[in-house]
Amino acid sequence: MKSESVSIELPGAGIRPWEQLLRDVRDLETQFDGRIAQYMQFVRPAGAPGSAPSETPGTNTDKQRCKHLETEIETILGDLDAVISEMSETVQHQRGSTRVLERHRSMYNDYVREFQRYQTNVQAALARSELLGDGTENESSAVDVSDRDRLVDERMRIDQTHTDIDMVLDQAFSVRQDLAEQRTIISSATAKMVNVTERIPGINMLLGRIRSRKRREKVVLAIVLATCISILLFVLS
Repeated sequence: MKSESVSIELPGAGIRPWEQLLRDVRDLETQFDGRIAQYMQFVRPAGAPGSAPSETPGTNTDKQRCKHLETEIETILGDLDAVISEMSETVQHQRGSTRVLERHRSMYNDYVREFQRYQTNVQAALARSELLGDGTENESSAVDVSDRDRLVDERMRIDQTHTDIDMVLDQAFSVRQDLAEQRTIISSATAKMVNVTERIPGINMLLGRIRSRKRREKVVLAIVLATCISILLFVLS
């Protein structure tokens, strides 16, 4: 009869450090920004800045590149969701910042909505280019793409600001952890000293005698000083 092995998972076991999770989530967000910028090239009109002049929109090559980028973006979003789930588990064990977690989760939701919106626009642009044949679009479409580019650039600057804020929060969180560890060490040492004094009554008695002797010495010294001052005043008068 074969014996079945039972594995016991300790609370918090296998959780990666908070700093490593932050590095991973930032790398994935940076990768998403780069891939979504490439993905947006498919909605640029022919001859627009940043478009590929040597390729005609709507061709099989464009469709393959578009599908490849979509797969990469979906993989990045899946990895990002997994890392954020790890961060949530870390926060549950009081090893991370809830505020940082909520911000990255909100950014992830924005990424998903943005990708879905761009995906619709890209598919429409490819279909329209395929129908037109010459790959040309009107000027209003070019204006819309330019507006999207400006929004993407602005979002990248905001993301960089968020990254800087995360670094400051990481440093503050690290300092807080160090202070908490020091407080735990001091509290443990104090508890051990109290425990020792309670177990050995002679120490309390010895400490009491020392304090009593110091008080007597202070009283004797005060009397001697008062006497000397009185004698000095009597002689001078």
